[in-house]
Amino acid sequence: MSVRTLGTEDAYTVKWDSNLDLPVFKWKRFVAGDEFREYSRRFMEIIADRGAEKYIDDTREITAHDDADKEWLAENWVLQLVEHGVRRGAGVYGESTIAAMEMENVEENMSAIHPDYEFRVFSTEEEAKDWLATA
Repeated sequence: MSVRTLGTEDAYTVKWDSNLDLPVFKWKRFVAGDEFREYSRRFMEIIADRGAEKYIDDTREITAHDDADKEWLAENWVLQLVEHGVRRGAGVYGESTIAAMEMENVEENMSAIHPDYEFRVFSTEEEAKDWLATA
């Protein structure tokens, strides 16, 4: 497997999986508000610059997203992803019950945003990659 690091900050790391032609965005700590949106915009730039049609968002290091940030993702970020040609996203969540419930809600809400976009959640990166490989 060919994976290389594209960028790293104290809150996240972005890697590129050349086998699946997709970025893997891994959160290292909880962020919210302007900081969350700035990092999410950086992730979008990587997606757009590389013409990615799918991605992985690994949130195992955080338990839940801020409600205002989830709303911003739904109203802005996902629609911009679709404009850039993204059709599938996969989330990887932590082992806690709270994280699992949070991500199931995120899956349902994000998949309902646009008919050309599907978001699914998984407990491992391997499962996420297996699903994205079928796209």
